[in-house]
Amino acid sequence: MTLEHFCQLISEISHVPFDEIRENSSFRDDLGIDSLQMVNLFTQLSTLFNVGVEVIESSEDLLTVHNLYRALHREGIQ
Repeated sequence: MTLEHFCQLISEISHVPFDEIRENSSFRDDLGIDSLQMVNLFTQLSTLFNVGVEVIESSEDLLTVHNLYRALHREGIQ
């Protein structure tokens, strides 16, 4: 999966416009995604990619779009 496709998924799940989502976007500061929305986003992504919370190695993985993308790719998502 490309980063662009990943950003599209984030947009669809979070209802943040696609053109506002960048690789280095902070979920909280740039996209306005609060902790409850982040749980919902991760739950939907983990269901979609059939991965568990264990893919998150540290809180850093949940800070930016790129960090979460990288964490999911460590698990070999396609």
